[in-house]
Amino acid sequence: MRSNPLAALGLWLLSAMFACALAAPVPVVAAESTYGTIAQAIGGPYVRVTSIIQNPNVDPHLFEASPQTARTVARAAVVIMNGLGYDAWMRGMLAANPKPGRVVLIAAELGAPIVMANKNPHVFYDPRVGLLVAQHLARHLETLDPVHASDFQRNLQAFTQSLQPVDAAIARLRARHPHLAVTATEPLFDYMLSRLDWKSLGEAFQLNVMNGTEPTPRVVAHYEDNLRHRRVALLIYNRQVSDPLTQRMRDAARARGIPTVGLDEFAPPGTGYAQWLLVSLRAVQEALHKDAR
Repeated sequence: MRSNPLAALGLWLLSAMFACALAAPVPVVAAESTYGTIAQAIGGPYVRVTSIIQNPNVDPHLFEASPQTARTVARAAVVIMNGLGYDAWMRGMLAANPKPGRVVLIAAELGAPIVMANKNPHVFYDPRVGLLVAQHLARHLETLDPVHASDFQRNLQAFTQSLQPVDAAIARLRARHPHLAVTATEPLFDYMLSRLDWKSLGEAFQLNVMNGTEPTPRVVAHYEDNLRHRRVALLIYNRQVSDPLTQRMRDAARARGIPTVGLDEFAPPGTGYAQWLLVSLRAVQEALHKDAR
């Protein structure tokens, strides 16, 4: 039986196209670099990750997307966002650029039982939420790229193991400083404080700052009173947010000998998720240690 050269050529071209499709990395867009670093850890070389916000000086609440950002999102096979209004601009872009089969992972919805009653959007400071994002992403990547399913599972296992030192650091801090009372200029670290079993005072002031509303004189006076009488062992502030009122509170804390710790709102590019959490925990530990000496 004679072979058909055209049929053979067609089969070769089909095989080549299939191989190219398999070789192409899955385009993943993360609203913030915190989720981008998780995506890179799980997908490895088989994903192409773009983090929309990666400059630590950009306030995600005030971010305005550009046409280039919209085009990037339109091409994504997977989108990871925070939710709870933290990156509402992403919802608008997804609605304006629909794509059949696109996977959208919303971190706050994956960890719905973990979300605080006041809907604090800073869920990324709870390592359980980071793990949920990693687990869901791995499952979706296995579907999108089944050839590399075992790689995604190995990466997920490594990611899970990377969180063990975080859990250990939390346990040590909780044991050394049980039921500690602290405060913050905004509730950036509250999910981690909950894991530490620490109490955050001055919640009304913090929520006002987070939402960009002016605290009432009574709220401000109550917050300052906590500092004046050293009812808190630590003041945590967001390094991305600086205004006269929060600076005044930081100065008041220092004047009373209360240590202050500046934290970032999301992980810098190139920094692993677990590494970023550990840096924050160590900064808190060092501040408390200096205060105890």
